[in-house]
Amino acid sequence: MKKITFLVFAFLSVVVFGQSVQKLVKDLDGDLIKDTIRIDSDSKTLICFLSTQKFKKIQSGKIQRLNFGNMLVSTKKGFEFWNDFDRSGFQCVFEYDPKAKKMQLVKMRRVDDILRLDFGEKAKGKSSINLLTNEYLGDFYKASGGKLQKIPTIKAKMVFPKTYLENFSDALCFDYEAQCLALYKKNGGS
Repeated sequence: MKKITFLVFAFLSVVVFGQSVQKLVKDLDGDLIKDTIRIDSDSKTLICFLSTQKFKKIQSGKIQRLNFGNMLVSTKKGFEFWNDFDRSGFQCVFEYDPKAKKMQLVKMRRVDDILRLDFGEKAKGKSSINLLTNEYLGDFYKASGGKLQKIPTIKAKMVFPKTYLENFSDALCFDYEAQCLALYKKNGGS
């Protein structure tokens, strides 16, 4: 009986605490009225309703590779959209631009842990780009002779067009990934 009770408790814990957040209700535009952002898995888009826009539906472009590990995370100034894959993933940070009266993509982060299988958690590569300053930082490892080596931190300028929620799609994330991999190879990665 104790085993059954434990298994039921463990299953319920995973169901309750393991679910990702698909919808956030919070003030995104700074007017003290709650707004809504949600992931629409059917249309593979992000959908937002801002009070400053009279709750008109604002929809992102298509997220072609919307993965099971996607979720929304509340931040102090907006939200993050996480779209994780098997060994990599993206975190896209959106904040309200009061001049444009739109949710703007201000930062992207990327995780790549393909080396983790052979070298453990410490081999996880990470990068980020501040889209307001175009500053890129990358911390990665490479495998050489069966050993893990950290390559020097990559600091570079990377420019993307100003992106608001309505013209955001994961194509931008994969463009970021391609530029990130090119910098990795140029700076000693293999």
